[in-house]
Amino acid sequence: MTKEWYEETVILKKIPNFSSTNVNYIKGFNYYIGYNPYYDEVSYLEVDFLVEVDRRKYMLKMKFNDVSVLDLIGFGNSYNQLMGFTIHNLSKNGFELDNKYLVEDYEDNIIKFYCASFEVLSLVEI
Repeated sequence: MTKEWYEETVILKKIPNFSSTNVNYIKGFNYYIGYNPYYDEVSYLEVDFLVEVDRRKYMLKMKFNDVSVLDLIGFGNSYNQLMGFTIHNLSKNGFELDNKYLVEDYEDNIIKFYCASFEVLSLVEI
């Protein structure tokens, strides 16, 4: 059985019954070009997700590194709802480093992209 993307992050320490379907909205989105540790220019994506678990709300900030093939469909306005999202590890399928992960939402395909790595920057109850 494969592990879920959040299993080895701070998320389960703060929210033991977390599921990726608890991610309900995108509240912030920052795409930019920066330098990786090897001084190559790469793209980064920081996303603020609203998470709702047991009537409690959290702001989850994640950073995706070396983003490629970013698709946003129907994105905009003040209402960017998700039904959760998944991160598929593609490295076992022989994909190159820059396409190591596929990130996509579960239902409406409002967001989809590839990235080389990702990290949880913060998880704060609001």
